[in-house]
Amino acid sequence: TIGEYANALNAPTILGTSSAAVTEAAHAGRILIIPNVGAACTYTLPTPIAGMTFRFIGPTLLAAADGHSILIACGTGNSIYFTGQIMHHDTAETGQTSVVIYPDQNSNELLTMALPGMIDLTLVGVSATIWQISGFVASATTPAFAD
Repeated sequence: TIGEYANALNAPTILGTSSAAVTEAAHAGRILIIPNVGAACTYTLPTPIAGMTFRFIGPTLLAAADGHSILIACGTGNSIYFTGQIMHHDTAETGQTSVVIYPDQNSNELLTMALPGMIDLTLVGVSATIWQISGFVASATTPAFAD
């Protein structure tokens, strides 16, 4: 049926526990479930296409915040970068518990999330050089955008 076909195309994908490329063919338009990784793990995005979308959620199968960093990279040496913003919820609850984090909007191509307890991020291709990012990260350490 049409419903079964649509469900098959939109089935969530559990990402691997080691660094890997995210591809248009295997991952675009799907929910990407981040597993409990055993070491720092970088997921590298493809060149954006206007309208191409990825949604990262997880990490899954945790009993507590993950002990390893999750990174999302454009992997281009700054020619492809993030725009938008994300919300960080400080799980250590020191002072203000939530704050908006911004990339520099013109060259930041790496997002590092140290020891995340929860991630829910949507990335949308705006052009061949821009990934619009939004969502939130809950962790004791503030996520960071960098070149």
